[in-house]
Amino acid sequence: MGNIRRILVPVDFSPPSRAAVRYAGELAQELGATIDLLHIWRPPTFIPAGLMVVVPGAADHQSLESLAETEIAESMHALVAELKAERGIEARLRVGFQPGSPADPIVELAERGEFDLIVMGTHGRTGVARLFLGSVAERVARLSHCPVLIVPAPAAAA
Repeated sequence: MGNIRRILVPVDFSPPSRAAVRYAGELAQELGATIDLLHIWRPPTFIPAGLMVVVPGAADHQSLESLAETEIAESMHALVAELKAERGIEARLRVGFQPGSPADPIVELAERGEFDLIVMGTHGRTGVARLFLGSVAERVARLSHCPVLIVPAPAAAA
């Protein structure tokens, strides 16, 4: 097994992904590794590209993509501060607009970024929910060329 120096942690701000960030933080401290946080946002398929929105209290309207980027960046920074893990954690934002699973850009970034490990949470869906929503963690584990550590959902979130 090679040295683990860079860890990629995809987050969706859910309790399972927060558990994965905490686990990756502990692992990174033990190994002297750095962590890159990644959030992938895909607009709902029923919303047309270039949709402009008006935010209450704002002087001007902006695109839905721009609003999402701002909100996600704020949430990423809050997550980093909340976990008190400023050293070694780099917040990355990637907004995807192509159809398909969020797993695909996670795997692509892991390959391009030369990550040694992906740590991600799973919602623990089963049955019909899993059939329709799929498992991003399972797909990443199948497609990734680097090891994937899947952190189970906390008991209250499962």
